[in-house]
Amino acid sequence: MRCHLCLNLSWQPLCKTCLQTILAPTPAFRVLESGLRVYSFYNYTDIAPLLHTKHTYIGAKIFAQLGTHTFFEFLKTFELPKGIYAIPIDDHVRHGYSHSAILAKATKPFLTPIYGSLRAQNHESYSGKSRAYRQANKRNFIFTCKDEVDAILIDDIVTTGSTLEEAYETLKQHGVNVLFALVLADAKEN
Repeated sequence: MRCHLCLNLSWQPLCKTCLQTILAPTPAFRVLESGLRVYSFYNYTDIAPLLHTKHTYIGAKIFAQLGTHTFFEFLKTFELPKGIYAIPIDDHVRHGYSHSAILAKATKPFLTPIYGSLRAQNHESYSGKSRAYRQANKRNFIFTCKDEVDAILIDDIVTTGSTLEEAYETLKQHGVNVLFALVLADAKEN
């Protein structure tokens, strides 16, 4: 196999050299209007081609590598108590896998992923849509898990923050204490 970026031979879609150089994470955070703190590791434009692989077979392996390279390494820096859950946003299987579930899996052993617990009823694409459009066409999340737990939200991208905020509000209605959210990339509109 060849590295997806440099095209050198590699056992993985992203070679160690590219992970340590081109894909060296630059952790950042922003606070959404709801007060939810969202940690990200890349600017969207820097890794957009990799994020777009989520609609392909190789995307499962790329997302697994990026999750380990960012989420796993980031969580190692915390002293989190046991019993915190990773809740992937709308981890419905599409194209053979769920990219948010793969990212949640990368949080083990620090967090316990709970799959299929936060699902959107509206599957309309938000890609390239404005904040007003996103707010008018809410995801209408359903939460089907234990109430009153501590959790960290997991997704691939934050743009306007409307999806994360809606998920956050849904979880709060069930007494879930969302500590923060983890995303690979921030596509904040300037």
